[in-house]
Amino acid sequence: MSQTKKYLLLFAVFGMAISCSDETRIFENPEDSIGIEQDRATLSNSINFDTSGVLEIIREESQSNGFARFRNDQAGNYPLTLVATVSPPAIFNGTDLTATDVFIEGDYAYVSYNTVGAVYNGAIDIINISNPELPVLTDRAFINGQDLNAIHFANGFLYVAGGLDAEQSALATDNSFVTRLTVTNGRFDTSGLTTNYQVGFNATDIESMGSSLFVTSGAEGYVIAYDTNSLEVQQEAPYTDLRSIAVNNTNGNLAVLDASVGVRFLNSDLTELSQIPISSDFRAADKRTLAFSGDKIVVSEGDQGAGVYNALTGEFLEHIPIPLTPVGVATSDIVTNAVAFNDDLLLMANGGAGLSIAENNDTMDVVGVIELAGSINFVASKGGYVFAASGREGLQIIELNKPSASLVARCE
Repeated sequence: MSQTKKYLLLFAVFGMAISCSDETRIFENPEDSIGIEQDRATLSNSINFDTSGVLEIIREESQSNGFARFRNDQAGNYPLTLVATVSPPAIFNGTDLTATDVFIEGDYAYVSYNTVGAVYNGAIDIINISNPELPVLTDRAFINGQDLNAIHFANGFLYVAGGLDAEQSALATDNSFVTRLTVTNGRFDTSGLTTNYQVGFNATDIESMGSSLFVTSGAEGYVIAYDTNSLEVQQEAPYTDLRSIAVNNTNGNLAVLDASVGVRFLNSDLTELSQIPISSDFRAADKRTLAFSGDKIVVSEGDQGAGVYNALTGEFLEHIPIPLTPVGVATSDIVTNAVAFNDDLLLMANGGAGLSIAENNDTMDVVGVIELAGSINFVASKGGYVFAASGREGLQIIELNKPSASLVARCE
């Protein structure tokens, strides 16, 4: 039996009725107007173990049009296991949301969602990954009237950024926003919710360094440095079409991906230091990301795969192609949307061409494509985990079983 619940519109002063679970909490304070899923069965049932098991690597034979499959224990030093999948939240007449970003911190993975198309609705999942064999969805928040495109955890707070229709909001001054939430032991505490807005059609990415939070917005937007505690603006700089931001931990500088130019390197005061011009077609409004590894920076470049550059000199090093061209998949869907490093492993989310991996040696050596279901739109990795976000298949949690250098540990 279902019951209609009311969510107070985020950044508005009136409510609307939507379909939700019977035990969803309702916040009637305009600053805390987020619906939190409290039905533990709903959360538990969102984790699915039906397809769990050892993953294979698919590698294309250069001499033929066929494919060769290799068990993952033959695929380099990175045997992989699919632990579980997380079904995307379904709200607003059963419309499924799509995962847009994942941030891993300690025992938890934080996932943001948005709605494809003109409707603005989002959600946040918190997943406890302390037990590699049994991930637990500890909390889920529904956000009405907002798309969430990026998520980040820093200094004890969770930050989300995205877009909304400012004309439909009583409080929003622009279409892009960043919101800070408190999370305690994997559960939301909405009492400390704080929001700020910035110019740009959609906020696209978040990074932090020290007491500064950096947020990018595309389509005539900005990169803005906020104070992590107050969300007050510290510095800002306008750019044409920002898609992503990354911190170079080697020198403390920033890199932003400007689809109109390429990569721009900035210092922490947002002063531009240098550029890497890139001519690849980043397409309008598509997600594209950056990743650092030592003195290399890798850029997701759509149908060109991933571009590898020297982060210090800007020198072009190589392109990593998309390994497979699956039959029956539209060419427009075979694009590298996101890249992520895990030590010497590079992962590429290639849309309809799946999730590919390469080993970061003197050059990037392509291993193959991980046998996963769905179109892979985003990938994040840290520690022993890979999180691959696909559309209808949801979020796929992969355990990266790196071999230990210790013979005793390997035998155990």
